[in-house]
Amino acid sequence: MENSVRKTLQILVGGTAGSGSLTAGAVLGRALTRMGYYVIGVNEYPSIIRGGHTSYWVRAGVEPVYEIDDTCDVVIAMDEDTFKQHANEIRKDTIIIYDPDQIKHVKINAIEYKVPLRKIIREYELAPIAMNMIALGVCSSLIGVPMDYLYKAIEDQFRARPKVIESNKKALTIGYEYASTNTFERAPRLADPNPWGERIYVTGNEAISLGMIKAGVKFYAAYPMTPASPILHYMINVSRDKDIIVVQAESEIAAAQMVLGAAWAGVRAAAGTSGGGFALMNETLSMAGMIEAPLVIILAMRAGPSTGMATMNSQEDLLYAIFAGHGEFPRLVVAPGDQYEAFFRTIEVFNLAEKYRVPAIILEDKHLAESHRSVPAFPEKTRIDRGQLLTKEDVMKKLKEGWSFKPYEITETGVSPWVIPGTPYALVKSESSEHDEYGYVTIDPEIATQMYLKRLRKAEYLRREIEEKYEPIKVYGTEIDKSDIVVVTFGSATWASLEASKYLLEHGIHTHIVQISYLAPFPIETFKKIIKPGIGKPIVTIEYNATGLLGRLVSLETGIKPVKHFGKVDGRPFRPRHLANLILQWLRR
Repeated sequence: MENSVRKTLQILVGGTAGSGSLTAGAVLGRALTRMGYYVIGVNEYPSIIRGGHTSYWVRAGVEPVYEIDDTCDVVIAMDEDTFKQHANEIRKDTIIIYDPDQIKHVKINAIEYKVPLRKIIREYELAPIAMNMIALGVCSSLIGVPMDYLYKAIEDQFRARPKVIESNKKALTIGYEYASTNTFERAPRLADPNPWGERIYVTGNEAISLGMIKAGVKFYAAYPMTPASPILHYMINVSRDKDIIVVQAESEIAAAQMVLGAAWAGVRAAAGTSGGGFALMNETLSMAGMIEAPLVIILAMRAGPSTGMATMNSQEDLLYAIFAGHGEFPRLVVAPGDQYEAFFRTIEVFNLAEKYRVPAIILEDKHLAESHRSVPAFPEKTRIDRGQLLTKEDVMKKLKEGWSFKPYEITETGVSPWVIPGTPYALVKSESSEHDEYGYVTIDPEIATQMYLKRLRKAEYLRREIEEKYEPIKVYGTEIDKSDIVVVTFGSATWASLEASKYLLEHGIHTHIVQISYLAPFPIETFKKIIKPGIGKPIVTIEYNATGLLGRLVSLETGIKPVKHFGKVDGRPFRPRHLANLILQWLRR
Protein backbone atom coordinates (compact mmCIF):
# COMPACT_ATOMS: atom_id res chain seq x y z
CA MET A 1 0.00 0.00 0.00
CA GLU A 2 1.26 3.51 -0.83
CA ASN A 3 2.61 5.47 2.11
CA SER A 4 0.58 8.46 3.37
CA VAL A 5 2.47 11.77 3.30
CA ARG A 6 2.14 14.08 6.29
CA LYS A 7 3.38 17.52 7.30
CA THR A 8 4.21 16.31 10.80
CA LEU A 9 5.09 12.93 12.23
CA GLN A 10 5.45 11.83 15.84
CA ILE A 11 7.34 8.74 16.96
CA LEU A 12 7.52 7.37 20.50
CA VAL A 13 10.27 5.04 21.72
CA GLY A 14 9.39 3.42 25.02
CA GLY A 15 11.23 0.86 27.15
CA THR A 16 12.72 -0.07 30.49
CA ALA A 17 15.39 2.29 31.81
CA GLY A 18 18.72 1.00 30.53
CA SER A 19 17.22 -0.45 27.34
CA GLY A 20 18.49 2.40 25.17
CA SER A 21 15.09 3.87 24.30
CA LEU A 22 16.25 7.43 25.02
CA THR A 23 19.34 6.95 22.87
CA ALA A 24 17.33 5.56 19.97
CA GLY A 25 14.96 8.51 20.12
CA ALA A 26 17.81 11.02 20.20
CA VAL A 27 19.51 9.38 17.19
CA LEU A 28 16.26 9.59 15.20
CA GLY A 29 15.84 13.24 16.17
CA ARG A 30 19.37 14.04 15.03
CA ALA A 31 18.83 12.27 11.71
CA LEU A 32 15.60 14.15 11.01
CA THR A 33 17.33 17.41 11.90
CA ARG A 34 20.09 16.65 9.40
CA MET A 35 17.42 15.99 6.77
CA GLY A 36 16.14 19.54 7.21
CA TYR A 37 13.03 19.07 9.35
CA TYR A 38 11.92 21.07 12.36
CA VAL A 39 12.29 18.64 15.26
CA ILE A 40 11.57 18.50 18.98
CA GLY A 41 12.67 15.56 21.14
CA VAL A 42 11.28 15.06 24.64
CA ASN A 43 12.35 12.46 27.19
CA GLU A 44 10.84 11.14 30.40
CA TYR A 45 12.56 8.86 32.88
CA PRO A 46 12.26 7.84 36.53
CA SER A 47 14.72 8.87 39.23
CA ILE A 48 16.40 5.45 39.39
CA ILE A 49 19.51 4.04 37.71
CA ARG A 50 17.92 0.97 36.17
CA GLY A 51 14.34 -0.23 35.88
CA GLY A 52 11.14 1.72 35.50
CA HIS A 53 9.78 3.01 32.22
CA THR A 54 11.48 5.58 29.97
CA SER A 55 10.09 7.36 26.93
CA TYR A 56 11.40 9.54 24.14
CA TRP A 57 9.08 11.39 21.77
CA VAL A 58 10.32 12.72 18.44
CA ARG A 59 8.08 15.11 16.56
CA ALA A 60 9.21 16.41 13.19
CA GLY A 61 7.57 18.67 10.63
CA VAL A 62 8.09 20.60 7.43
CA GLU A 63 6.96 23.68 9.39
CA PRO A 64 7.93 24.69 12.95
CA VAL A 65 6.80 22.27 15.67
CA TYR A 66 6.92 23.66 19.18
CA GLU A 67 5.64 20.85 21.40
CA ILE A 68 4.96 17.12 21.19
CA ASP A 69 1.44 16.28 20.08
CA ASP A 70 -1.31 14.41 21.89
CA THR A 71 -1.00 11.17 19.90
CA CYS A 72 1.71 9.22 18.04
CA ASP A 73 1.95 8.00 14.46
CA VAL A 74 4.55 5.32 15.21
CA VAL A 75 5.43 3.63 18.52
CA ILE A 76 8.51 1.49 19.16
CA ALA A 77 7.52 -0.61 22.19
CA MET A 78 10.45 -2.20 24.01
CA ASP A 79 8.32 -3.25 27.01
CA GLU A 80 4.71 -3.81 28.04
CA ASP A 81 4.62 -0.56 30.00
CA THR A 82 4.80 1.31 26.70
CA PHE A 83 1.27 0.12 25.97
CA LYS A 84 -0.01 0.68 29.50
CA GLN A 85 1.43 4.15 30.11
CA HIS A 86 0.83 5.54 26.62
CA ALA A 87 -2.57 4.05 25.82
CA ASN A 88 -4.09 7.50 25.32
CA GLU A 89 -1.43 8.34 22.71
CA ILE A 90 -2.13 5.28 20.53
CA ARG A 91 -4.75 5.64 17.80
CA LYS A 92 -6.29 2.90 15.68
CA ASP A 93 -4.00 3.92 12.81
CA THR A 94 -0.88 4.16 15.00
CA ILE A 95 1.84 1.73 13.94
CA ILE A 96 3.28 -0.35 16.79
CA ILE A 97 6.71 -1.95 16.30
CA TYR A 98 7.34 -4.66 18.90
CA ASP A 99 8.71 -8.14 19.53
CA PRO A 100 5.84 -10.62 20.08
CA ASP A 101 8.20 -12.89 22.03
CA GLN A 102 8.81 -10.10 24.54
CA ILE A 103 5.31 -8.63 24.71
CA LYS A 104 2.70 -11.37 24.79
CA HIS A 105 -0.17 -10.34 27.03
CA VAL A 106 -1.17 -6.93 25.74
CA LYS A 107 -4.30 -6.28 23.73
CA ILE A 108 -3.33 -3.98 20.88
CA ASN A 109 -5.91 -1.85 19.09
CA ALA A 110 -3.58 -0.46 16.43
CA ILE A 111 -1.56 -1.54 13.39
CA GLU A 112 0.98 -4.17 14.49
CA TYR A 113 4.47 -4.53 13.04
CA LYS A 114 5.88 -7.62 14.70
CA VAL A 115 9.69 -7.82 14.67
CA PRO A 116 11.54 -10.75 16.35
CA LEU A 117 14.15 -8.58 18.05
CA ARG A 118 15.42 -11.26 20.44
CA LYS A 119 15.73 -13.78 17.62
CA ILE A 120 17.71 -11.29 15.52
CA ILE A 121 20.00 -10.58 18.47
CA ARG A 122 20.79 -14.29 18.84
CA GLU A 123 21.17 -14.84 15.10
CA TYR A 124 23.73 -12.05 14.69
CA GLU A 125 25.34 -12.56 18.11
CA LEU A 126 24.70 -8.99 19.20
CA ALA A 127 24.52 -7.57 22.72
CA PRO A 128 20.94 -7.37 24.09
CA ILE A 129 21.21 -3.55 24.25
CA ALA A 130 21.40 -3.55 20.43
CA MET A 131 17.65 -4.22 20.25
CA ASN A 132 17.06 -0.47 20.45
CA MET A 133 19.02 0.17 17.25
CA ILE A 134 17.48 -2.80 15.43
CA ALA A 135 14.02 -1.43 16.24
CA LEU A 136 15.09 2.06 15.21
CA GLY A 137 16.39 0.67 11.92
CA VAL A 138 13.00 -0.92 11.25
CA CYS A 139 11.17 2.30 12.08
CA SER A 140 13.51 4.47 10.02
CA SER A 141 13.15 2.23 6.98
CA LEU A 142 9.35 2.34 7.23
CA ILE A 143 9.08 6.14 7.53
CA GLY A 144 11.74 6.79 4.90
CA VAL A 145 14.78 8.09 6.79
CA PRO A 146 17.85 7.44 4.60
CA MET A 147 20.63 5.35 6.12
CA ASP A 148 23.32 8.00 5.60
CA TYR A 149 21.53 10.45 7.90
CA LEU A 150 21.18 7.78 10.57
CA TYR A 151 24.88 6.92 10.37
CA LYS A 152 25.80 10.59 10.81
CA ALA A 153 23.41 10.85 13.74
CA ILE A 154 25.04 7.85 15.42
CA GLU A 155 28.45 9.45 14.94
CA ASP A 156 27.13 12.65 16.55
CA GLN A 157 25.60 10.72 19.43
CA PHE A 158 28.71 8.68 20.24
CA ARG A 159 31.59 11.02 19.43
CA ALA A 160 35.10 9.62 19.99
CA ARG A 161 33.77 6.11 20.72
CA PRO A 162 34.51 4.24 17.47
CA LYS A 163 33.62 0.76 18.73
CA VAL A 164 30.23 1.94 20.00
CA ILE A 165 29.61 3.76 16.72
CA GLU A 166 30.33 0.67 14.64
CA SER A 167 28.26 -1.69 16.78
CA ASN A 168 25.27 0.66 16.66
CA LYS A 169 25.59 1.12 12.91
CA LYS A 170 25.63 -2.64 12.47
CA ALA A 171 22.50 -3.18 14.56
CA LEU A 172 20.67 -0.34 12.85
CA THR A 173 21.57 -1.69 9.40
CA ILE A 174 20.23 -5.13 10.31
CA GLY A 175 16.91 -3.62 11.38
CA TYR A 176 16.74 -1.38 8.34
CA GLU A 177 17.30 -4.30 5.96
CA TYR A 178 14.82 -6.47 7.85
CA ALA A 179 12.09 -3.89 7.24
CA SER A 180 12.99 -3.50 3.55
CA THR A 181 12.81 -7.26 2.93
CA ASN A 182 9.56 -7.86 4.87
CA THR A 183 6.19 -6.61 3.66
CA PHE A 184 4.33 -4.46 6.15
CA GLU A 185 0.90 -2.98 5.67
CA ARG A 186 1.76 0.71 5.48
CA ALA A 187 3.67 3.52 7.15
CA PRO A 188 3.28 7.31 7.06
CA ARG A 189 6.09 9.46 5.73
CA LEU A 190 6.97 13.10 6.03
CA ALA A 191 6.62 15.47 3.11
CA ASP A 192 9.89 16.78 1.72
CA PRO A 193 11.52 19.33 4.04
CA ASN A 194 11.95 23.02 3.30
CA PRO A 195 15.67 23.64 3.98
CA TRP A 196 16.23 26.63 6.26
CA GLY A 197 19.98 26.62 6.69
CA GLU A 198 22.45 24.85 8.93
CA ARG A 199 20.93 23.66 12.18
CA ILE A 200 21.90 21.67 15.25
CA TYR A 201 19.97 19.40 17.64
CA VAL A 202 20.54 20.54 21.22
CA THR A 203 19.01 20.51 24.68
CA GLY A 204 18.54 23.62 26.78
CA ASN A 205 21.40 22.49 29.03
CA GLU A 206 23.70 22.10 26.02
CA ALA A 207 22.69 25.53 24.70
CA ILE A 208 23.45 27.14 28.07
CA SER A 209 26.78 25.32 28.23
CA LEU A 210 27.72 26.53 24.75
CA GLY A 211 26.61 30.04 25.74
CA MET A 212 28.88 29.92 28.79
CA ILE A 213 31.81 28.88 26.64
CA LYS A 214 31.18 31.74 24.20
CA ALA A 215 30.73 34.15 27.11
CA GLY A 216 34.24 33.33 28.30
CA VAL A 217 33.41 31.26 31.37
CA LYS A 218 36.57 29.73 32.80
CA PHE A 219 35.27 28.16 36.01
CA TYR A 220 32.22 26.01 36.65
CA ALA A 221 31.30 24.29 39.91
CA ALA A 222 28.29 22.18 40.84
CA TYR A 223 27.04 19.39 43.02
CA PRO A 224 25.11 16.89 40.86
CA MET A 225 21.38 17.59 40.89
CA THR A 226 18.86 16.75 38.19
CA PRO A 227 18.03 18.43 35.85
CA ALA A 228 21.14 20.64 36.02
CA SER A 229 23.62 17.72 36.13
CA PRO A 230 24.00 17.44 32.32
CA ILE A 231 25.62 20.90 32.36
CA LEU A 232 28.27 19.57 34.73
CA HIS A 233 28.82 16.55 32.47
CA TYR A 234 29.06 18.73 29.36
CA MET A 235 31.49 21.19 30.92
CA ILE A 236 33.71 18.34 32.14
CA ASN A 237 33.81 16.90 28.62
CA VAL A 238 34.96 20.17 27.07
CA SER A 239 37.11 21.41 29.97
CA ARG A 240 40.46 20.41 28.46
CA ASP A 241 39.77 21.71 24.96
CA LYS A 242 38.28 24.98 26.21
CA ASP A 243 40.71 25.52 29.11
CA ILE A 244 37.92 25.62 31.71
CA ILE A 245 38.30 24.49 35.31
CA VAL A 246 35.33 22.34 36.30
CA VAL A 247 34.80 21.17 39.89
CA GLN A 248 32.27 18.72 41.26
CA ALA A 249 31.97 20.28 44.70
CA GLU A 250 31.17 18.45 47.93
CA SER A 251 27.96 20.45 48.34
CA GLU A 252 25.90 23.23 46.75
CA ILE A 253 27.15 25.62 49.41
CA ALA A 254 30.75 24.87 48.43
CA ALA A 255 29.97 25.21 44.73
CA ALA A 256 28.37 28.63 45.20
CA GLN A 257 31.23 29.85 47.41
CA MET A 258 33.83 28.67 44.89
CA VAL A 259 32.06 30.50 42.08
CA LEU A 260 31.64 33.63 44.19
CA GLY A 261 35.38 33.64 44.85
CA ALA A 262 36.15 33.18 41.18
CA ALA A 263 33.75 35.96 40.16
CA TRP A 264 35.24 38.32 42.76
CA ALA A 265 38.69 37.54 41.35
CA GLY A 266 37.58 38.60 37.85
CA VAL A 267 36.95 35.14 36.40
CA ARG A 268 33.68 34.50 34.60
CA ALA A 269 32.15 31.61 36.53
CA ALA A 270 28.86 29.83 37.19
CA ALA A 271 27.24 27.25 39.43
CA GLY A 272 24.38 24.98 38.38
CA THR A 273 21.71 23.43 40.59
CA SER A 274 18.02 22.74 41.12
CA GLY A 275 15.59 24.03 43.75
CA GLY A 276 16.93 22.14 46.77
CA GLY A 277 20.51 23.07 45.96
CA PHE A 278 19.54 26.68 45.28
CA ALA A 279 18.08 26.83 48.78
CA LEU A 280 21.54 26.06 50.13
CA MET A 281 23.06 28.78 47.94
CA ASN A 282 20.90 31.58 49.33
CA GLU A 283 23.42 32.88 51.86
CA THR A 284 26.06 33.07 49.14
CA LEU A 285 23.60 34.87 46.87
CA SER A 286 23.08 37.53 49.55
CA MET A 287 26.82 37.84 50.04
CA ALA A 288 27.21 38.42 46.30
CA GLY A 289 24.61 41.19 46.60
CA MET A 290 26.59 42.87 49.38
CA ILE A 291 30.07 42.62 47.85
CA GLU A 292 28.63 43.39 44.38
CA ALA A 293 30.06 40.33 42.70
CA PRO A 294 28.62 38.91 39.43
CA LEU A 295 27.78 35.47 40.81
CA VAL A 296 25.86 33.51 38.15
CA ILE A 297 23.64 30.58 39.16
CA ILE A 298 21.81 28.31 36.75
CA LEU A 299 18.59 27.21 38.46
CA ALA A 300 17.01 24.25 36.67
CA MET A 301 13.52 23.82 38.09
CA ARG A 302 11.99 20.44 38.82
CA ALA A 303 8.76 19.32 40.48
CA GLY A 304 8.70 20.00 44.21
CA PRO A 305 8.61 20.84 47.05
CA SER A 306 11.44 18.97 48.81
CA THR A 307 12.77 16.17 46.62
CA GLY A 308 9.44 16.14 44.79
CA MET A 309 9.65 14.34 41.47
CA ALA A 310 13.35 14.75 40.77
CA THR A 311 13.22 14.02 37.03
CA MET A 312 9.95 15.76 36.22
CA ASN A 313 9.14 19.26 35.03
CA SER A 314 7.84 22.33 36.85
CA GLN A 315 8.06 26.12 37.00
CA GLU A 316 7.57 26.45 40.74
CA ASP A 317 10.71 28.43 41.63
CA LEU A 318 10.02 31.65 39.72
CA LEU A 319 9.21 33.90 42.67
CA TYR A 320 11.76 32.11 44.82
CA ALA A 321 14.49 33.09 42.35
CA ILE A 322 13.33 36.70 42.36
CA PHE A 323 13.05 37.06 46.14
CA ALA A 324 15.69 34.58 47.35
CA GLY A 325 18.29 35.69 49.86
CA HIS A 326 18.09 37.88 52.95
CA GLY A 327 18.15 41.65 52.70
CA GLU A 328 17.41 43.81 49.69
CA PHE A 329 19.72 43.82 46.71
CA PRO A 330 19.25 43.91 42.93
CA ARG A 331 19.63 40.78 40.88
CA LEU A 332 19.13 39.69 37.29
CA VAL A 333 16.74 36.80 36.58
CA VAL A 334 16.38 35.56 33.01
CA ALA A 335 14.22 32.67 31.79
CA PRO A 336 14.98 31.59 28.20
CA GLY A 337 11.96 30.54 26.14
CA ASP A 338 13.63 27.81 24.10
CA GLN A 339 16.97 26.19 23.32
CA TYR A 340 18.00 28.80 20.75
CA GLU A 341 17.22 31.68 23.10
CA ALA A 342 19.03 29.89 25.94
CA PHE A 343 22.37 30.29 24.13
CA PHE A 344 22.05 34.05 23.60
CA ARG A 345 20.44 34.83 26.95
CA THR A 346 23.32 33.09 28.71
CA ILE A 347 25.83 35.41 27.04
CA GLU A 348 23.65 38.43 27.87
CA VAL A 349 23.46 37.37 31.51
CA PHE A 350 27.23 37.25 31.92
CA ASN A 351 27.66 40.61 30.20
CA LEU A 352 24.97 42.34 32.25
CA ALA A 353 25.94 40.70 35.56
CA GLU A 354 29.51 41.90 35.14
CA LYS A 355 28.56 45.32 33.78
CA TYR A 356 26.26 46.08 36.72
CA ARG A 357 28.11 43.99 39.31
CA VAL A 358 25.01 42.07 40.40
CA PRO A 359 24.30 38.38 41.01
CA ALA A 360 22.31 36.71 38.24
CA ILE A 361 20.12 33.65 37.84
CA ILE A 362 19.47 31.76 34.60
CA LEU A 363 16.08 30.17 35.23
CA GLU A 364 15.18 27.11 33.19
CA ASP A 365 12.76 24.24 33.70
CA LYS A 366 13.37 20.52 33.21
CA HIS A 367 11.37 20.41 29.98
CA LEU A 368 13.64 23.05 28.43
CA ALA A 369 16.79 21.76 30.13
CA GLU A 370 16.63 18.20 28.81
CA SER A 371 14.46 18.36 25.68
CA HIS A 372 16.12 18.52 22.26
CA ARG A 373 15.22 20.95 19.49
CA SER A 374 16.55 21.64 16.02
CA VAL A 375 17.80 25.24 15.97
CA PRO A 376 19.97 27.37 13.66
CA ALA A 377 23.67 26.83 14.26
CA PHE A 378 25.02 29.23 16.88
CA PRO A 379 27.37 32.00 15.71
CA GLU A 380 31.11 31.72 16.19
CA LYS A 381 31.59 35.34 17.25
CA THR A 382 29.82 36.90 20.23
CA ARG A 383 30.14 40.20 22.08
CA ILE A 384 31.82 40.28 25.49
CA ASP A 385 31.14 43.31 27.72
CA ARG A 386 33.10 43.52 30.97
CA GLY A 387 31.60 46.82 32.03
CA GLN A 388 33.79 49.29 33.91
CA LEU A 389 36.74 46.96 34.33
CA LEU A 390 39.91 49.02 34.65
CA THR A 391 43.17 47.71 33.27
CA LYS A 392 46.57 48.38 34.79
CA GLU A 393 47.05 51.14 32.22
CA ASP A 394 43.70 52.71 33.15
CA VAL A 395 44.66 52.71 36.83
CA MET A 396 48.05 54.30 36.22
CA LYS A 397 46.47 57.03 34.08
CA LYS A 398 43.86 57.83 36.72
CA LEU A 399 46.44 57.89 39.51
CA LYS A 400 48.25 60.70 37.68
CA GLU A 401 44.98 62.62 37.74
CA GLY A 402 44.83 62.37 41.56
CA TRP A 403 42.32 59.50 41.63
CA SER A 404 42.21 56.84 44.34
CA PHE A 405 40.51 53.50 43.75
CA LYS A 406 37.33 52.80 45.71
CA PRO A 407 35.94 49.29 45.12
CA TYR A 408 32.45 50.51 46.13
CA GLU A 409 32.60 54.05 44.79
CA ILE A 410 29.23 55.83 44.96
CA THR A 411 28.14 56.74 41.43
CA GLU A 412 24.97 57.97 39.75
CA THR A 413 24.16 54.50 38.39
CA GLY A 414 25.28 52.66 41.52
CA VAL A 415 27.90 50.82 39.46
CA SER A 416 31.49 51.26 40.63
CA PRO A 417 34.60 50.91 38.47
CA TRP A 418 36.36 47.67 39.32
CA VAL A 419 39.73 46.01 38.91
CA ILE A 420 40.93 42.45 39.02
CA PRO A 421 42.47 41.87 42.48
CA GLY A 422 46.23 42.16 42.28
CA THR A 423 46.18 45.14 39.93
CA PRO A 424 48.98 47.46 41.12
CA TYR A 425 47.99 50.56 43.12
CA ALA A 426 44.35 49.48 43.40
CA LEU A 427 43.57 47.76 46.70
CA VAL A 428 40.48 45.57 46.49
CA LYS A 429 38.86 45.07 49.89
CA SER A 430 35.61 43.13 50.12
CA GLU A 431 33.46 42.94 53.21
CA SER A 432 30.25 40.99 53.71
CA SER A 433 29.16 43.43 56.41
CA GLU A 434 27.93 46.90 55.51
CA HIS A 435 30.90 48.99 54.42
CA ASP A 436 31.97 52.32 53.02
CA GLU A 437 33.29 53.04 49.52
CA TYR A 438 36.69 51.61 50.39
CA GLY A 439 35.24 48.37 51.78
CA TYR A 440 35.74 49.11 55.48
CA VAL A 441 33.01 47.99 57.90
CA THR A 442 30.64 50.71 59.04
CA ILE A 443 27.44 51.17 61.03
CA ASP A 444 27.36 54.92 60.40
CA PRO A 445 23.71 55.64 59.53
CA GLU A 446 24.46 58.15 56.78
CA ILE A 447 27.09 55.98 55.07
CA ALA A 448 24.96 52.85 55.44
CA THR A 449 22.01 54.59 53.79
CA GLN A 450 24.18 55.87 50.94
CA MET A 451 25.64 52.43 50.28
CA TYR A 452 22.25 50.71 50.47
CA LEU A 453 20.70 53.12 47.99
CA LYS A 454 23.80 52.92 45.77
CA ARG A 455 23.29 49.19 45.33
CA LEU A 456 19.57 49.48 44.75
CA ARG A 457 20.01 52.21 42.08
CA LYS A 458 21.51 49.61 39.77
CA ALA A 459 18.15 47.93 39.26
CA GLU A 460 16.54 50.89 37.49
CA TYR A 461 19.51 51.48 35.17
CA LEU A 462 19.67 47.75 34.46
CA ARG A 463 15.94 47.74 33.72
CA ARG A 464 16.31 50.64 31.28
CA GLU A 465 19.14 48.97 29.39
CA ILE A 466 17.24 45.69 29.13
CA GLU A 467 14.15 47.45 27.75
CA GLU A 468 16.10 49.65 25.34
CA LYS A 469 18.75 47.25 24.01
CA TYR A 470 17.43 43.72 24.49
CA GLU A 471 14.18 41.92 23.76
CA PRO A 472 12.85 41.14 27.25
CA ILE A 473 9.46 40.05 25.92
CA LYS A 474 8.60 38.16 22.73
CA VAL A 475 5.14 38.15 21.17
CA TYR A 476 3.58 35.57 18.87
CA GLY A 477 0.30 34.96 17.11
CA THR A 478 -2.47 37.33 16.14
CA GLU A 479 -2.02 41.06 16.72
CA ILE A 480 -3.26 41.82 20.19
CA ASP A 481 -6.04 44.21 19.15
CA LYS A 482 -7.45 41.54 16.83
CA SER A 483 -7.07 38.62 19.25
CA ASP A 484 -9.74 36.93 21.32
CA ILE A 485 -7.44 36.01 24.21
CA VAL A 486 -4.02 37.10 25.49
CA VAL A 487 -1.72 34.39 26.90
CA VAL A 488 1.13 35.40 29.21
CA THR A 489 3.74 32.69 29.73
CA PHE A 490 7.45 31.90 30.11
CA GLY A 491 10.00 29.15 29.61
CA SER A 492 8.87 25.89 28.05
CA ALA A 493 5.20 26.63 28.74
CA THR A 494 5.51 28.84 25.65
CA TRP A 495 5.77 25.72 23.48
CA ALA A 496 2.38 24.28 24.41
CA SER A 497 0.90 27.79 24.18
CA LEU A 498 2.11 28.12 20.59
CA GLU A 499 0.88 24.68 19.54
CA ALA A 500 -2.47 25.12 21.31
CA SER A 501 -3.00 28.40 19.44
CA LYS A 502 -3.03 26.42 16.17
CA TYR A 503 -5.93 24.28 17.39
CA LEU A 504 -7.74 27.29 18.86
CA LEU A 505 -7.56 28.94 15.44
CA GLU A 506 -9.40 25.96 13.98
CA HIS A 507 -12.26 26.93 16.31
CA GLY A 508 -12.07 30.59 15.31
CA ILE A 509 -10.18 31.72 18.41
CA HIS A 510 -7.30 34.13 17.74
CA THR A 511 -4.52 34.10 20.33
CA HIS A 512 -1.85 36.66 21.22
CA ILE A 513 1.05 35.08 23.14
CA VAL A 514 3.33 37.14 25.39
CA GLN A 515 6.50 35.29 26.45
CA ILE A 516 8.50 37.05 29.15
CA SER A 517 12.24 36.28 29.33
CA TYR A 518 13.57 38.99 31.65
CA LEU A 519 11.82 38.58 34.99
CA ALA A 520 14.02 40.77 37.22
CA PRO A 521 14.30 43.63 36.86
CA PHE A 522 10.82 43.27 35.32
CA PRO A 523 10.40 45.12 31.98
CA ILE A 524 7.41 47.12 33.19
CA GLU A 525 7.18 49.68 30.38
CA THR A 526 7.66 47.07 27.64
CA PHE A 527 4.92 44.89 29.10
CA LYS A 528 2.46 47.78 29.45
CA LYS A 529 3.17 48.92 25.90
CA ILE A 530 2.47 45.42 24.56
CA ILE A 531 -0.71 44.94 26.60
CA LYS A 532 -2.20 48.43 26.14
CA PRO A 533 -3.82 47.80 22.70
CA GLY A 534 -5.42 44.65 24.18
CA ILE A 535 -6.98 46.19 27.27
CA GLY A 536 -10.38 44.57 27.66
CA LYS A 537 -9.24 41.24 26.24
CA PRO A 538 -9.13 38.31 28.67
CA ILE A 539 -5.54 37.88 29.89
CA VAL A 540 -4.61 34.38 31.07
CA THR A 541 -1.39 32.72 32.20
CA ILE A 542 -0.09 29.29 31.18
CA GLU A 543 2.55 27.92 33.55
CA TYR A 544 3.77 24.67 35.04
CA ASN A 545 2.72 25.51 38.59
CA ALA A 546 -0.53 25.58 40.57
CA THR A 547 -0.86 29.20 41.65
CA GLY A 548 0.14 31.27 38.62
CA LEU A 549 3.46 32.63 39.84
CA LEU A 550 4.12 34.64 36.68
CA GLY A 551 0.64 36.12 36.89
CA ARG A 552 1.37 37.19 40.47
CA LEU A 553 4.60 38.83 39.36
CA VAL A 554 2.89 40.66 36.49
CA SER A 555 0.21 41.93 38.85
CA LEU A 556 2.80 43.02 41.43
CA GLU A 557 4.97 44.87 38.91
CA THR A 558 2.35 46.40 36.60
CA GLY A 559 -1.02 46.29 38.36
CA ILE A 560 -2.41 44.23 35.47
CA LYS A 561 -4.00 41.09 36.87
CA PRO A 562 -4.62 38.03 34.68
CA VAL A 563 -8.18 36.72 34.99
CA LYS A 564 -7.37 33.01 34.68
CA HIS A 565 -4.46 30.64 35.24
CA PHE A 566 -3.99 27.36 33.41
CA GLY A 567 -1.51 25.33 35.44
CA LYS A 568 -0.15 21.81 35.46
CA VAL A 569 1.72 20.11 38.32
CA ASP A 570 2.02 16.44 37.32
CA GLY A 571 5.55 16.92 35.97
CA ARG A 572 4.56 16.45 32.33
CA PRO A 573 4.15 19.10 29.64
CA PHE A 574 0.74 20.26 28.43
CA ARG A 575 -0.45 18.43 25.35
CA PRO A 576 -1.59 21.07 22.82
CA ARG A 577 -5.08 19.77 22.03
CA HIS A 578 -5.81 19.19 25.70
CA LEU A 579 -4.68 22.72 26.57
CA ALA A 580 -6.70 24.16 23.68
CA ASN A 581 -9.80 22.34 24.92
CA LEU A 582 -9.31 23.69 28.45
CA ILE A 583 -9.14 27.22 27.06
CA LEU A 584 -12.19 26.66 24.84
CA GLN A 585 -14.22 25.35 27.76
CA TRP A 586 -13.27 28.39 29.82
CA LEU A 587 -14.06 30.85 27.02
CA ARG A 588 -17.45 29.23 26.43
CA ARG A 589 -18.33 28.98 30.13
